[in-house]
Amino acid sequence: MKKLLSIMMAIVMLCTMTAIAVAEDDDWITLRVEAYDRSIAGFNVEDCMQLRYAQENFGDPNHIKIVFVPASRWDEGTLLTQWYASDTCPDLCLTYSGDLVNQMIAEEGIWQLDDLLAEYGQDLVAFLGAESLMPFGQQNGIQWFIPARRLNVANVGNFIRADWLAALNMEKPTDIEGFTAYLYAAKDANLGGEHTVPMHLDLYEANPLYNVVRITDAFLDFTQITEEDWFAYAGYHELLPGTKEAYRWLNQLYNDGVIYENFFLDNATEQDSFLVNGYFGYFTMQPDQPWRTDKNYEIELETNVPGASWTSVNCFKNESNGKYLHDIYAANGLSIIIPKTTDEETAIAAIKYMNWMAQPENMFFLQNGIEGINYLEVTADGIPTNVQSADNVPDENKMHAGDICFISNGLYYGSDEKNALGIALGFPAQYSAEIAQSYVDAYIDAWTQTSFTVPIQASVDYGAEVQSKEAKFLTDVITCAPADFDAVYDAAVEEIIAAGADKIIEEQRGAYLDGNYRGTFPGM
Repeated sequence: MKKLLSIMMAIVMLCTMTAIAVAEDDDWITLRVEAYDRSIAGFNVEDCMQLRYAQENFGDPNHIKIVFVPASRWDEGTLLTQWYASDTCPDLCLTYSGDLVNQMIAEEGIWQLDDLLAEYGQDLVAFLGAESLMPFGQQNGIQWFIPARRLNVANVGNFIRADWLAALNMEKPTDIEGFTAYLYAAKDANLGGEHTVPMHLDLYEANPLYNVVRITDAFLDFTQITEEDWFAYAGYHELLPGTKEAYRWLNQLYNDGVIYENFFLDNATEQDSFLVNGYFGYFTMQPDQPWRTDKNYEIELETNVPGASWTSVNCFKNESNGKYLHDIYAANGLSIIIPKTTDEETAIAAIKYMNWMAQPENMFFLQNGIEGINYLEVTADGIPTNVQSADNVPDENKMHAGDICFISNGLYYGSDEKNALGIALGFPAQYSAEIAQSYVDAYIDAWTQTSFTVPIQASVDYGAEVQSKEAKFLTDVITCAPADFDAVYDAAVEEIIAAGADKIIEEQRGAYLDGNYRGTFPGM
């Protein structure tokens, strides 16, 4: 009888333990996190080293299953808009689209974060700065989103072939006239062989004029543009005085075979091939883009074309005010939101995840990886050196720091001085002087990008259609026959206005007049 009772008690205890185990398994939740995918060869966003580290060190101890939801960097605004409209957003979303965030705030489609941050986000708030960056995510005193901390506000660099300049016995051009002479001389000399294309240009569907506006701004007539106009026409510089002549210039270059003929197609692979095989003589991207480890435009160019190299150039001088205009970012980077479709328990997990990310040891790994694999050593200040390119790292260890450690736009080492040093040390030493010069150039006559602190409803209503017209505008006015330029340009501008740009401009003007704006005016 005692033996039977013992067996029965053992069975009861076993069942109880099983029930507890099942209950423990049931308390797991899933946190879906948007992650940008830049199509780095061999890098799997959905199963990368950074995700595995986060799962092991944050997810597992907290019974949270972390899932990265990939989104193309350049299509993220469109994709997030679709997710939001269909109530299928990830639990933690990232975007550079201020208009979309303002729409979500107006519709109260995202979580108010004040209470969540106060209880679960102390390290996150400390990293961002309660009195500096956090207010960027507020409206009417409510914290609606997390503004990432941008450590380096430089935005764009212009690059020219140093070896082509030497072959042509030319100095770096310092104005548009000199730059034009370089382009035609390179074309005539066939410096890139049979595929010579002196000027790279492309069209991002998510922001069609993203690259070209930095060129066309050099033609703006600031004697006819007020500060009020500058903010009213934010995003629509093609409608400002002087821009038409910029596009006339680009049209002539295109018809003379100087500009990349397929610039309006989505063919990044071909463009990268042209850059590293020496066909292009000029391009514009981020200030350190030629020397980055994810796409080695400089190193691969040197390998494929011995003696070839890129160098920074400042040639887009605006004659009306004598400035080399460079737009720079505000101190806040992308916007991080938690959609209202996320339940409260998962919203708490999202804040906890970002708070964990802000802790120094976790941020260091997510941004730098493993010593001996992603970087070979550290300085006395603890800054990684001999950072390895993606090509030199096994697929299972490939990473992209900014897209995964998204609370920080830029590598963070604890101080501004260390951060600046880290930028230089992140590249091979032989390029440090070129990189430093590129950043110096990127800050010349800099102006801070425009944004509005209230929703621009017209942009929500008409922005997508206007954007599609801008893509058509860019293609049509550059590729048309020179004899047809005026008629094509005028018609394309009218299409942009008719699509709703006039309404957006009017509302942005009102926001400026009410003081609901950020940014600077680079005029007279």
